[in-house]
Amino acid sequence: MQPFSRFLVYFLAVARHKSIRKAAEELRIAGSAINRHILLGEKQLQTPLFERLPSGMRLTAAGELLYGCARRWGKDLDDLNRQIDDLKGIRRGQVDLLAPEALSRTFLPELVNRMKHSHPGVILDMNIRDNRQICPTLLSGEGDLALVLDPEETRDLVIIRRMSFPLGFACRPDHALARHGAVTLAQCATYPMIAPEQPLALAAMFTCLMEAGRIVPAVAARANNVQMIISLVTTGIGICFLSSLDVMSEVARGDLAFVPLVGTDMPHLTLALVHDRTRQLSRLTHLVGTLMGDIMARHAI
Repeated sequence: MQPFSRFLVYFLAVARHKSIRKAAEELRIAGSAINRHILLGEKQLQTPLFERLPSGMRLTAAGELLYGCARRWGKDLDDLNRQIDDLKGIRRGQVDLLAPEALSRTFLPELVNRMKHSHPGVILDMNIRDNRQICPTLLSGEGDLALVLDPEETRDLVIIRRMSFPLGFACRPDHALARHGAVTLAQCATYPMIAPEQPLALAAMFTCLMEAGRIVPAVAARANNVQMIISLVTTGIGICFLSSLDVMSEVARGDLAFVPLVGTDMPHLTLALVHDRTRQLSRLTHLVGTLMGDIMARHAI
């Protein structure tokens, strides 16, 4: 059932695509019909909602206000539908989970697999985002739960579960470092390294550690993508500074070894499962949060 008027449906599509033509393609409606409803809506509201530019449609200040309200209305409707589903029992529904790329190969596949076995009618929508975008996206109403790395403390979030992962160096299993249970930064300094680059959160940490230890790393390559770094290590280009979370799958398969760094005040990577404090979680979202918390607890060190 579509609870919104045709005007609002058309308005949202044009706002998303910034184009009447693209909105028409999505909705399979004639562009002239969409334009007519937009014009009628602007006439009724007595204000333009879009600037009509050669490059497309751009929201006016009034259009931005309506767009924000309409998205909240849509999220409120989703919440209502989920609460109604709760009254019927958890047989179907959808939970939107925001997460960084680092979790796409470890925790999330396990979560989907467990949900499919226990509640096959439930859909988990995995939205992989840049870690810096996750909390703002969640608070804007675009997600139900979020997994975020090193979250800033904020009163707008409720932390369901938190865990930490040691930082260290990943290397091939036949590398000399792999024989150690733990290493210092000085022990790793002479080996060729793949250095992490921005926007990876580890890039700044790597630089700080090297500067604090007055170490000039033997950089063999640089990369701003964890999977690219892991691929370079696997082919023997060098060792890399990562967290145990980043290489959990490769270590479990025996493709890589991970050796944690030891030293005074050595930082850890923190992973937190959070939700928006202002939103009432549905029974289904609670269930997914509990399952995710169990998976995190099982991998906790």
